[in-house]
Amino acid sequence: MTGHPDIGDVLDRLRDGGVLREDDDGGLATTDEFEETRAEYARTYRDADRETFVETVAEAFGLAPETAANEIAANGVTRAQLAAYLAVESFLDTSPSAETKAVMAHLVCEVSPPSPVPRGVTLLDDDSYEAFLDAHPDAVLTVWKRHCEPCERLKADLDDLLDAVPEGVAVGGLDGESASAFRLAHAVNSAPVVLWFRDGERVESRDGYVSPSAFADVVADVY
Repeated sequence: MTGHPDIGDVLDRLRDGGVLREDDDGGLATTDEFEETRAEYARTYRDADRETFVETVAEAFGLAPETAANEIAANGVTRAQLAAYLAVESFLDTSPSAETKAVMAHLVCEVSPPSPVPRGVTLLDDDSYEAFLDAHPDAVLTVWKRHCEPCERLKADLDDLLDAVPEGVAVGGLDGESASAFRLAHAVNSAPVVLWFRDGERVESRDGYVSPSAFADVVADVY
């Protein structure tokens, strides 16, 4: 592989192709649509055996298996990078060169995926949730996860859930992958998990999808 693609041009192509978007803080994030594609390849290759991994890299770059194995060792190629490469190749309408796709895959792996926490609730993490509860002792917090079917079902009902929350009760959300301290403190081992706080203390929690009617019943009991 020869030549060095211009990083600015590669980023522009990723934005134009819907792989990357500008985040609320001005940084870059991958799009939800691209993450759906990447998740499919990640599931396929994250546990692939060595032979399958090498053969797939060889096929992707038009290399002999022995050469592909050497390239993997020399460049530290990971299964996550392979999944990103194949996802970029599948997702884009254009057909960049193999080297450009490799650079794209590297950049995609460096960019944070979008938060699973839906817009409309306050985004929290291990550094902010305690201050949030100090300021809002009556609150509903939900732990979310990427590529989580019950999370997506819960997210689809978000408007109905928010309608059931009384005035004076704050709503926040945490990405479970970046909130290990919160999960440990509140015995959260799955997603989604909805937790209701009253006077700063957790008084109720539910694992998995919670229907709007069940959510409203808990709200009525707690508040």
